[in-house]
Amino acid sequence: MRGIVKYSTAVTVALALSLGLSGCGNPLKKSDDVEISTEGKTLFETGLQYVKIVDRDVPGVANDHPYSISPDTMRSVLESLYVNEKVLFNQRQNPLFSPAELQILSNGLANGLGRAQPNEDVTFVTLGVHQGMIAKERQSDSGRVFMSGGRLNIIFGLLHEDYRDKDQYTGQEIDRRVNPLLPGTRKFDSEPAVRVALDNGMSYHIDPETGKERTDWIEIDIPTVLQTIAERQADSKDALISPELKEDIARNKQETSNLRDDMANIKEVLFDMSEKMDKLQKELEALKK
Repeated sequence: MRGIVKYSTAVTVALALSLGLSGCGNPLKKSDDVEISTEGKTLFETGLQYVKIVDRDVPGVANDHPYSISPDTMRSVLESLYVNEKVLFNQRQNPLFSPAELQILSNGLANGLGRAQPNEDVTFVTLGVHQGMIAKERQSDSGRVFMSGGRLNIIFGLLHEDYRDKDQYTGQEIDRRVNPLLPGTRKFDSEPAVRVALDNGMSYHIDPETGKERTDWIEIDIPTVLQTIAERQADSKDALISPELKEDIARNKQETSNLRDDMANIKEVLFDMSEKMDKLQKELEALKK
């Protein structure tokens, strides 16, 4: 937090600009000219939040649907997603989804992919509380999800977009029938304000027409992501054990093994001595006769 006083004026201006521009969107985006349908089979809905199975937005190669995935596995994949965000003068990674969003999407997306047909996608809109520039803020996320080429595809419409019930200038209620929260689309790049931080098994989709990365579209190789998670969990557990303790454990294991061998040898010796004692006893009895 060093330098906050020195740059207080700059921060104030930055905050004002951020508040003034957030939620307004880019007026030059192609989204103004393209209609995105939100009609479909509803799997979950509360307020503005939903998970739906919808017809795919453009024709093309059939999706790998239905696709079976458990809610727990879906949650692990979604938990691995982070976004790069700038806070004041620092860049940091924050979880893409809040715990409440994970609860909705882990079940909703797993259910949707398992029921969707090759010509259908799964879309969602969620609201979550995330860390903003200064305090926690309510933000919206939305996307279009489908399996294609063996990879999980997510096209984001909104990524940590500041959510408001009222217009910040007029104070009037925002009519979401006129200004809906829309999922992403194959038709154009929504150019979200933040981007997903790629990890093992993740990549941005390459637009075949332009040869450029789509900033709103990620492809996820689920087995690679799960393997990475398992390896990091194992490394984390190992990291909790000091080298000295590891050495003590190894030494104790070796000593236990040696003791087990010694006990086996002692049993053999005792058995051999028992036979000799029996033989000696018989010889003594024979001498007495």
